[in-house]
Amino acid sequence: MKSDLIHLKALEMEKLAKEKALKPELFPETTWVDDRETLEKLGIHIPGKDNLPRAFLKFMPSDFIVEETSLDGKQTNISIIGDGVGDEEGGTVYATLIKCGLSTIEAVEELSKLLETTKDKIQYAGIKDKDALTAQILSFRGIPKERVLSIKSPHFILKDIHAGKGVMQKGTLKGNKFTILLRIGEDIHDETKMKNALEAVKRVEQNGFYNFFYLQRFGAPRLNNYKWALSILKGDYEKAIRGLIADAGLREIPYFIERRKEIISLAPNWGMVLERLNEFPLIFPSEIKVVEHLVDKPQDFVGALLKIEEQVNLWVSALASYLYNRKISSYIMAGIEPPKSLPLFTSADKNDWLPYADDMESVGIFPPNWNNLRPFRSIIITKRDIMTKDRPEIFGVEVVNEGIIVSFSLGKGEYATTFLSHFLNLLNGKPENLHTEIVDTKKVLGEGDSEKTLDYFQSVNLPKAINL
Repeated sequence: MKSDLIHLKALEMEKLAKEKALKPELFPETTWVDDRETLEKLGIHIPGKDNLPRAFLKFMPSDFIVEETSLDGKQTNISIIGDGVGDEEGGTVYATLIKCGLSTIEAVEELSKLLETTKDKIQYAGIKDKDALTAQILSFRGIPKERVLSIKSPHFILKDIHAGKGVMQKGTLKGNKFTILLRIGEDIHDETKMKNALEAVKRVEQNGFYNFFYLQRFGAPRLNNYKWALSILKGDYEKAIRGLIADAGLREIPYFIERRKEIISLAPNWGMVLERLNEFPLIFPSEIKVVEHLVDKPQDFVGALLKIEEQVNLWVSALASYLYNRKISSYIMAGIEPPKSLPLFTSADKNDWLPYADDMESVGIFPPNWNNLRPFRSIIITKRDIMTKDRPEIFGVEVVNEGIIVSFSLGKGEYATTFLSHFLNLLNGKPENLHTEIVDTKKVLGEGDSEKTLDYFQSVNLPKAINL
């Protein structure tokens, strides 16, 4: 029996196929490049970007493997064969979640439906990417082990299911191990660019890389969520909601840019807005939750945003990340090594705002009015210093016909894409002259093989061109 998620995805794909047949010009096959110009729009400046090869990231989920490392150093793995973990005393069930083509948030939502429980009963340490093959630990509170044992999906499988004490808590991980295939087209034959890339890897291994917050922090494909945080910080909650519904994304296809314009034109008739949004429940999940509230309480914009408080928290984090990126870049462009760490501006200590005073004044939030964030209790205004450089532990680098395979680990909260962007111009969208075969990257690097896992996920381990 198909899960609700699989069914909804099939319906949306069917509708989009019909719309594309009617209006093909609104569905262009575009290749997006994380080049110098694009990154600088989000405050990121990396020297030498113009002379690096272009590489397609996450062509299919198995190209991007993420395996969580726990605080005690235990390494999860994507093998669907369990390690035979025994039960301990306690009322919590623990399991390793191996998933493909689904984010952690989506997987937890699906699990809560299958287990007929609430999402808060299922806890995790960190959010793993949607367009990836990942492994991480989940805890299930108040759910019988037998129920958990019975659960699986085309998108995920649970292994090493056992009883224990406590629960998983957000942030309680040491980091993640990555095994990534970066598919390179014509540039793989450009000796100069390939040499530059491999030399850049060595420099990063020796000296570290600038610890920018990368594109996913800003809500890909739209890459503009920090703007909604600006509206909230100014106390204009309605503008934030209208932006969520209507703002054109940097990388959104024209079809949805047009749809957003049409939908917001119906406001404040929130009932009609909701009707149009419900045509694509997987594309517009946050928009739907907000508007459902406004149908009943048309002027309660704060209450509407509270329906997606977790997202609002991410928007505020994105704004802090944008300002942080710009500050690091200002040092680099001036030829000055950044300080070892910088505070985020989301702090009650005004000394932590001062490094960002010029940028904050330019967007009208200096000094910041934290009272406008008070309704959102999950947003904590506290001192947080971020290291401006990081150094990965690199386990292997291999050039293959398809491109470059690299295996490495990073600490929690650090972006693999930030590291990769220091030696490649990352591509998204329409593939360009790529070898498209599935590659068992772990086998190539001598880290075992993933054959059984790849077989299990073959129905969802699809090239992006086939996915929504």
